[in-house]
Amino acid sequence: MSIFNNLKWNAVSQIFKILTQVISMVYLARLIPPAEYGIMAMATVITNFALLFRDLGTSAAIIQKENLDESVITAVFWLNTFLGLAVSIIIIFVSPLLSHVYNQPQLIGILMFLSLNFFISGTSSLHLALLERKSKFNIIAKIEIFSFSLALIIAIIMATQGFGVYSLVCQSLSSTFVSACLLWYTSPWRPKSKPQSILINLKEIYKFSSQLSLFNIINYFSRNLDSFLIGKYMSASTLGSYNLAYRIMLFPLTSLTFIANRSLFPILSQKKNNYRDIENIYLNTIYLIWFITLPFIVIISSLNDMFVLTIFGHNWEVTAEVLIWLAPTAIIQSVLSTTGTIFMSQGRTGILLALGIQGTILTGTAFFLGIQDTIIELSKYYFIANLIHFIPCMYFTMHIIKSSLSAMILKTYTLFISSGIVYFFLYYLKPNFGNSIYSLITLSLIGGGVYLLILVPTKEIRVRVFKILQR
Repeated sequence: MSIFNNLKWNAVSQIFKILTQVISMVYLARLIPPAEYGIMAMATVITNFALLFRDLGTSAAIIQKENLDESVITAVFWLNTFLGLAVSIIIIFVSPLLSHVYNQPQLIGILMFLSLNFFISGTSSLHLALLERKSKFNIIAKIEIFSFSLALIIAIIMATQGFGVYSLVCQSLSSTFVSACLLWYTSPWRPKSKPQSILINLKEIYKFSSQLSLFNIINYFSRNLDSFLIGKYMSASTLGSYNLAYRIMLFPLTSLTFIANRSLFPILSQKKNNYRDIENIYLNTIYLIWFITLPFIVIISSLNDMFVLTIFGHNWEVTAEVLIWLAPTAIIQSVLSTTGTIFMSQGRTGILLALGIQGTILTGTAFFLGIQDTIIELSKYYFIANLIHFIPCMYFTMHIIKSSLSAMILKTYTLFISSGIVYFFLYYLKPNFGNSIYSLITLSLIGGGVYLLILVPTKEIRVRVFKILQR
């Protein structure tokens, strides 16, 4: 197994997923009314929260554990199946109440159908974990690409026939069902015994999975607290401006770190106590993440007003101001989001949970302070909270792999020097250009060219990183 191979297949799958989402959004939006999209968004809020309880961290424990007994694997399979069934039943029972809260009667049927996703995925989550454990991402990518494609075709056909929001519901269900069938088909593992002594056999992974589950729940509320507070105490337009800036800066980074984390986890889990290899892999991963994200973030932040006014128009001027503070926040979060992989792969979910609590306290404090002022101040406080949180997180991460913060700085400082030069270069060059798509493209290309030109003499840019990743 090699990280480069994992990265390649995960990138292919993620890019294809994003592509199908864009096609779905652009094409289906012409056929499905906004109101029905809104109902689906309400349902998604509920199902996204329910995802936190789908497997309670057992899939990650299967990937991380060095030696697996058949009894543990079987216990995880039956637990995930029962959990999926339980979540489905709970959603079905509470759907009338949630429909009443939202005052949307149609939400009952939608939630009942979507609840089936949890039972279906619960029966196949172990098979996916076993494939990830062996880094069979080529198989996983092919399954995901096929299921995404088929689900999109079904949704388009149904929307064309006038099924409205149920086109989106069937898209979600068909993707889950096809993926589950293919995972069962491609994975050789089959349950060899009935569900008995599940809790006894899960003792080996209980500590890991329970701490990871608590972290995920805490992290979920931390990630969604800002939108809730802004929506409640500020205007809807303010929330819209903030969310747009947040998506601009963090959506590409989320996709990138998802690829990195999914690729790294099985590799690092198999290299426990081999700290030299882990340090090399992780430092080079950080380098690659910042190598890709820094020019994007710097160009967007230095051309913030030109970018927003040209692409989105004058109604979104506040978004340009928010970007100034969310840009450095994105730089921090692009690497901060990888630390969990280190803690999980080394079985240190207790530290991950403690740092998750710290992060929630810091961001919660920042949001409550910022909500008393303007959205710009809130964004500033959010950046400060992330900066404070970054230092202990990276300290403990590097300490666990027998490395140091200085090693990370020495590995990446050239990227920040280059990015800083690009920022000031574009900032002072910008007044010579007008607000047009031509100016935006020209300055972006100039910024990217300057960034690469400065880095060319450095050794990292010349294939060395990729050779290490292929080990």
